[in-house]
Amino acid sequence: MSIDRRPTQREDLSSLLKDIASLEGIFATWDEDHRAAASAYRRAIDGLHAEAFKRLIRALKSEPAAVAAIKEAVRDEVVYAVLRHHDIIKPSVNERVEAALAGVRPMLAAHGGDVQLVAVEPPKIELQLIGACDGCAASALTFHAGIKSAIEQACPEITEVVHVKGLGGSGSSNFVSPFAAK
Repeated sequence: MSIDRRPTQREDLSSLLKDIASLEGIFATWDEDHRAAASAYRRAIDGLHAEAFKRLIRALKSEPAAVAAIKEAVRDEVVYAVLRHHDIIKPSVNERVEAALAGVRPMLAAHGGDVQLVAVEPPKIELQLIGACDGCAASALTFHAGIKSAIEQACPEITEVVHVKGLGGSGSSNFVSPFAAK
């Protein structure tokens, strides 16, 4: 198998991630010992990079102009992705909201429904129930006991979770919320 040994000339996040995925595909074909060695090597390099980033940021935090520059740099998708990978910055509100919704989606899907994120404008977000959940008689319980609760746990800074009404009339005859006490 031929591996391109030239340094990457890519600048966008998706291309850089494709390069990594391509290499991971090669590693997956290796025997267990070689995969373990590659994994240990990656963890060692990740550890080195994470420690360097932490020390750099710690050194710059005392300078207000440097803090502003760091905040501006984090807006770049590659910088953000690398710092998130190393757990140097916390997930964005959007990421935490999406993770909370991902946690409740299987229960909604089991009842033929889903939830859609309409808007994120901290401290407020807007959500819409779709599918069988839209217009269901048990939708208020589903929204408050399941979805809103999950959002509040994941994002304490979100203080207003608004249920944007859909078209309703899903035709569902299943009026039991997946979050109803059993």
